[in-house]
Amino acid sequence: MTYTLIPIGHVEKNDTEIRLVIQAEFWDATVHLNMFSHIIVLWWISRMDTPDIRHTLLANPPKNKGPTASGVFACRSPARPNPIGHTIVKIKSVDDQNSCILVDHIDADDGTPLLDIKPYLPSSDRVNNAIVAPWFENLQSRYS
Repeated sequence: MTYTLIPIGHVEKNDTEIRLVIQAEFWDATVHLNMFSHIIVLWWISRMDTPDIRHTLLANPPKNKGPTASGVFACRSPARPNPIGHTIVKIKSVDDQNSCILVDHIDADDGTPLLDIKPYLPSSDRVNNAIVAPWFENLQSRYS
């Protein structure tokens, strides 16, 4: 089975700002997005999209703090069968004139294709008392 993904835009990064540039035909999908403080951005990890990397199933957890050879589904390695990244970002502004969303950060590279945007909903997107592997325990929340 084959699936087709259509990029909705791309990331633009420079020294002073990060913009999610949305293609004109998808801009209407941002109506009322300015009513949210945060969004979930799904993006293609395009620089990690090779046949070899797509077959990488084991990776080292962040900063080599965990055991070697953890499954990629148990860490945030960019090497994945389907190189889809996701980041929760704070909206700084929605720029209708330039069809872009200014955000506070994103771990995607300049030029990275955007796949989807969803509003962040604290009622369903946050989990209280979650348990994580030891190599993730000391990561500080960006929103604490």
